Amino acid sequence: MSFVNLGLQESLITNIAAAGYENPTELQEQLIPLVTQRKNVIVWSQSAAGKTGSFLIPAIDYILSHPLEEHHGSRILVLTSRRDRVNQITYTIKRLLGEEQQIRTGFIVSGRPYQPQMRLLRRPLDLMIATPGRLNDLVDNNKADFSNIELLIIDDLTAIYKKGLSELIDKVLAQKPESTPVVAFVRPDDEVTPYTKGVLAGAEEITIEDEKSLLLQLPQLVYKSDDFNHKLALTNHILSTLQGKPTVIFTNSSKTAKTLADHLANQGYNADSTHLLDTEERNLETCPILIAPDEENFIPQMNNDIPVIHFEIPDKAETYVNRSQHLLNPEKHNEPIALLAAHHDYDGLKKLEEFIDEKLETKNIAGLEPKQGARPGKKPGNKASGAGRKPQQRKTGGTQANRGRKPNGGGSSAPANDKQRSRKGPYGRLNNGSGGAQRKGAGNRTGTPGQAGNGNYEIGGWENQENQGYAQKPDADKKVVIRYKEKKRRTLVKPPNS
Repeated sequence: MSFVNLGLQESLITNIAAAGYENPTELQEQLIPLVTQRKNVIVWSQSAAGKTGSFLIPAIDYILSHPLEEHHGSRILVLTSRRDRVNQITYTIKRLLGEEQQIRTGFIVSGRPYQPQMRLLRRPLDLMIATPGRLNDLVDNNKADFSNIELLIIDDLTAIYKKGLSELIDKVLAQKPESTPVVAFVRPDDEVTPYTKGVLAGAEEITIEDEKSLLLQLPQLVYKSDDFNHKLALTNHILSTLQGKPTVIFTNSSKTAKTLADHLANQGYNADSTHLLDTEERNLETCPILIAPDEENFIPQMNNDIPVIHFEIPDKAETYVNRSQHLLNPEKHNEPIALLAAHHDYDGLKKLEEFIDEKLETKNIAGLEPKQGARPGKKPGNKASGAGRKPQQRKTGGTQANRGRKPNGGGSSAPANDKQRSRKGPYGRLNNGSGGAQRKGAGNRTGTPGQAGNGNYEIGGWENQENQGYAQKPDADKKVVIRYKEKKRRTLVKPPNS
């Protein structure tokens, strides 16, 4: 199907093609016609492909088809849960409209002054994007009116509900005209599902198997490592257990892919990086162990029987999804997917676990366990001088009694260990035996990010739902009151005899 078959404005179809959209996704095929028919829709998916375009394309088409010069407030309200989504939606609007933007947009987010946003709510905007926290404050203070909106889009109803802001949704639904359609994207949940069906009774429902739920079906294991050499040892062990089975290994860069290919070749494996192979050689029949760097943007053809090793975890969850595109299907993947996580991979692992809303299982290999207490850029067990002492107990090259004394023999005082003096410390400063390279407050440290108190790496510990702010509902009694002073205008009247 093409966008031409969806009954959109010709000018918009031209802009869609210019923006790089070729064919509509499964979600866009189903949702766009329902929105153009002005129907309430519940989409039981949160990360389906083409989600942003699925509601922006019909929203923009409606504005272009029904121009209205004189109106008060916003015609379309897009309610999203995060500030970064506001930026994504704004960027997509610019792509869809091209250089000559024909609609008036605005956004309301926290961290901005209240008065400009109150004025923005009164302006004749075509499309308003808002986060729930600030908008809820404005609604509570009677500064927002939604009695004239013509389309309501709730980008992430589940997240808004989890933040304890479902009352905002209720208020907007109560104010909007009865004829105004609502489009809500929902991640099914024991609490959110009945709430959604209650407030949007009789709505059309679309169920899309999104990338997030498909990723959760893959058998993924995280192997903790200390450094690059540790990853090489883990890779050797995993490949030996596969007993020559064709395998795909992903890396972030071509440089890492070449280094890994050379190492595996020295170990007797038939392995090579895709960027070093001709097009006809980039397959598992010609090269049983293919190493695919993200820089090449080439994903080997894989089926459900091909083992996968992520030698490096990408910084973006979207890149990880792209790597797994041939595995994301309803059929069960039979072979394990290994993620090798050193300290510099923890940010990427955190983003991935946030994306799928679940902590990945971790596993250690006997004899290849990570060294306890290791820190990035520092050998385990090598404690900097002065760490753990109270400030008044730290040595500064000598005792208090020896301060100011000349060295014995009138010569220059040499440290006990010249090698220690010339060696750079962990933060790029020269060690002089005084602990000067130690950062302030290092003595109070009991672990590193991603480590539990017992020294074991707790990968995914940041996903503890009990510690996440969005899972805690705000105090119902706490209200934000907006106070501001009206400017007093004075008129100067000239005396009659001046």
